[in-house]
Amino acid sequence: MEPMQVDPPAANAAPMTLEVLSLINDSRMTYGLRHQDYQRYREYCAHRVRRLRQLLELTKPNNKNVNQTKRLPETFSDARFLHLYIYEVERAWAYAMELKQESSSSMDMRKRHHLRKRLKKASQHADALSDLCDQQSVEARSVLDVKAYGARMKGYLLVEQQEWQAALDQFIVARVIYDRFGAASDNPQQEALCYAAIDDIDPNIRFCAYKLQLDTSNIPQLVDDLAKKNSMVSAIESQLLQITQSSKKERPTLKWRGTTIVLRNDAVVKALEAAQQKSEWNEAEKVVKKAVKDDKEATAKVASSQSAKSTQDLQSVYAYVTYNLNARIIHRNIESALQAKSQDAVRLFDDILQIVQTLRELPMDDDLATAFEAELDVLEHYYRGYRCMYVAQVYGDLDRAAESVAMYQRAQTYMVQTKQQLQRLNGFQPDTALTVTEEDLSKLEQRIRNGSWKMHAAWHLAQDKNNGTSELSNKMEQLKLNDSYLIDDLDSYPAALTQDSAMPKLVPFPPKLEAVVAKPFYFDLAANHVQYPDSLTLRAEDRSSGLFSKFFGFGKS
Repeated sequence: MEPMQVDPPAANAAPMTLEVLSLINDSRMTYGLRHQDYQRYREYCAHRVRRLRQLLELTKPNNKNVNQTKRLPETFSDARFLHLYIYEVERAWAYAMELKQESSSSMDMRKRHHLRKRLKKASQHADALSDLCDQQSVEARSVLDVKAYGARMKGYLLVEQQEWQAALDQFIVARVIYDRFGAASDNPQQEALCYAAIDDIDPNIRFCAYKLQLDTSNIPQLVDDLAKKNSMVSAIESQLLQITQSSKKERPTLKWRGTTIVLRNDAVVKALEAAQQKSEWNEAEKVVKKAVKDDKEATAKVASSQSAKSTQDLQSVYAYVTYNLNARIIHRNIESALQAKSQDAVRLFDDILQIVQTLRELPMDDDLATAFEAELDVLEHYYRGYRCMYVAQVYGDLDRAAESVAMYQRAQTYMVQTKQQLQRLNGFQPDTALTVTEEDLSKLEQRIRNGSWKMHAAWHLAQDKNNGTSELSNKMEQLKLNDSYLIDDLDSYPAALTQDSAMPKLVPFPPKLEAVVAKPFYFDLAANHVQYPDSLTLRAEDRSSGLFSKFFGFGKS
């Protein structure tokens, strides 16, 4: 690659932009600091400084073939000159952190002294970078970003020197700048970087405040109180107001289910406006899904205490868009089912029930999840009642009255459950797209009752028809030419016993009236003149004798 020639900038050239936080975060996470490998990161910074000097033609060989640095041009428009100073700061800072790791496990004071020298070197490079930005054409926001970066490096040095008040003042300057930038940023990644820097500064502020015997229970309040007394903050206050007012716009909000969601993404705002005005919910879902993916990637790169809130708002927007998209599909399916055949209506309501299950998986806040689940329970039982009604109609078309009646009964059961759940719910949210009212339940119940009565009547008619035919056939089978009874012909085997269709005739019942021969009268008066033999009397006397008389021989003749 040919070295780039540095030309003086044109009079109307755009000011340079320097994203300090983005630059150092990408470098740190890529080259070692993800695993706290400060040596690798220091070597990368040294290599990057050397490479930038070669590209910017800031090296010249001497007789000993040793590269010597040249001075910077008076004016330039290439931001890589500024990157050179940033990597010098990062190189010194990484060396200091490496020494701090080594000195934490030993009592070597030389490393502590070397650590302070490296932090002092980083602070000097940061001051040089700030002076260079003041001299060159650099955006005002980038200038303040560099000042906050330099204040952090000075604060680290002053903490090592145990100058607590001076360190606290430097950290407060950096925190105020990052706080204003984070509140005014429209880019979720830049916002996350600012709040991540605040998370790194707050422990140092708390430690310095503790050393100064200040209240550390509420760091934001402490920063606000001390910022009013800080002269450095007062010096940059006008610049902060100018930048934040020019960049900060009143962010639109979305109200859904009693909560207010702040919309930070311009693409999402435009997609929601188009969806609400033109019902383009499909396009809105694509845009919001892409925003959720980008937020996930940004959070993976850098996480902060405010990342959860931003991600939660974006997830709520995604839930809102997905809910309205599926609600539109449900309304369309219901309208189609009212005009379709019963079999097609059953398939449509199968899709509706599947959509309801999909809505249960939407990300919702814990405070809203309970009410949302209750609404979905009402909708599910209501749509199941609809489906059972159409299934009953399908069975009715197939002349299967019993199955149809059973499905109508199941539909009535779902209606009872829907009423009970609707009473416990105390109504749907006013801004929800899917609702069930008492009027809707009454209409559906009337349709179910009408269909149930109709199928009950059809079932009874079918039963009466079947019963009449079977009784007539049974009577025809029971008609026989031989009407004799078994009692009249007991000597022959009847053929009727071999037939399963009719029972044999045993006896006539009721019996026929027949003439009976008169029985002669017999009187018992003759018994008085009957003479019985004497042996009967003797035998009676023998039985009356006792056991004792028999033993001694008494009573024998």
